[in-house]
Amino acid sequence: MSGDNLKYIIGIVGPLACGKGLVADYLVTHYGFVTFSLSFIVHQEVKNRGLSPTTRGLLQDTGDDLRQKYGGDILAKRSINFLEQEGSHRVVLEGIRNPGEVIYLKTLPNFVLMAVEADRSLRYQRLIERNKPWDPKDWQGFLKIDERDLGKGQVADGQQVGKCIEIADYSISNNKDVKSLYDEVEKVIDEIVVDRPHFKEIFHKTE
Repeated sequence: MSGDNLKYIIGIVGPLACGKGLVADYLVTHYGFVTFSLSFIVHQEVKNRGLSPTTRGLLQDTGDDLRQKYGGDILAKRSINFLEQEGSHRVVLEGIRNPGEVIYLKTLPNFVLMAVEADRSLRYQRLIERNKPWDPKDWQGFLKIDERDLGKGQVADGQQVGKCIEIADYSISNNKDVKSLYDEVEKVIDEIVVDRPHFKEIFHKTE
């Protein structure tokens, strides 16, 4: 499948706990998108392999293994195939962690990539507060996972969020409060509409 049936796809990339989910939720609530994460494919693979417990490290290892076996774009391709079967037409795509995924997604019609960034200390605080079961629970654990996620010491098919951020089409800062973040999102939407006028049809608020 080529992704031709997915009319609009907005990818969101960024380091751990930077606020990607908040941006996705905003687009879902106000502009009628559905959200999907490439990590769904990884979680399914972990389940299929009978692996446990589901830690952040295990998810990273499994994603890396899939990319090394099937190519850097495998998670993106499987996600697009799944979304086409679901009949989705307006999608926010999270969990992008490798440039191979971005390169593939940029071959699809009407795809744009937003990068969300925030200071590391703020991200650590947010990660502790959200308390997901697979997240690290202390600073050293966070630092180890965060550096790997960004691409430090990783192979080409591994975690490379830093490189994905570099090739994003638009950038959003999330170092302040939620309202400021949403203001940043609206500014980027204005930029998208200027750069790609055909996107204007989807950016009419539902609420």
